[in-house]
Amino acid sequence: MKAIKAVIFDFNGTLVSDTHLHNLAWYGFFRRHNLPQPDEREMFHLHGKTNSDILSIIFGRRMSPPEVKQLGNEKEEIYRQLFKEKQIQLLPGAIDLFRWLNINNIPFTIATASDKDNVDFYFEHLQLGDFFDRPMVVFNDGNMPGKPDPELFNKAIQILGFSAAETLIFEDSFNGIKAAENAAAGSIVIVDTHGEDYSAWSYPKIKSFLNFDFSLFG
Repeated sequence: MKAIKAVIFDFNGTLVSDTHLHNLAWYGFFRRHNLPQPDEREMFHLHGKTNSDILSIIFGRRMSPPEVKQLGNEKEEIYRQLFKEKQIQLLPGAIDLFRWLNINNIPFTIATASDKDNVDFYFEHLQLGDFFDRPMVVFNDGNMPGKPDPELFNKAIQILGFSAAETLIFEDSFNGIKAAENAAAGSIVIVDTHGEDYSAWSYPKIKSFLNFDFSLFG
């Protein structure tokens, strides 16, 4: 395994424990539109996918870009309100890890299936600009496929300027872990914020960044 020279963070469920809020927002959306309520397992397998993919699955047809924008905005407005009400913050230890990476000159960024409005919201609400270069953040621009397709990670790897084999990816969702594998990431760390069964993978697992093993950097 090559030495780690760059780091990519997924965002939802990885840097913040907000998966339950996305689920609540989707459930609220389903009620508004008189749609069947999926169970928690069905919801989990949607994580990491774009709103375009999720809405197409929910409605059973490919959604047009205007439909995705309108319906996606409706769901995300519910989610952002819940995020503020619950006063969601970065996972414990995340800021210390950002500082350590800066001190050791290891570049890092975010690659997320969230859209631009949510990324802008995170930067404002969590002051992410103190640690992340906004133009380097990779997000769903409406044209990228959702995870497990590796395109989000491939673009982030290209931006950071190192090979996939030299890159560490932090992920929480099954689709995200598969996307990291599909991107041929040299190292993967699973962030278990919702008690899922990750026994299919032997990658290191953490509950927060407080128990991250820095020896992975060699």
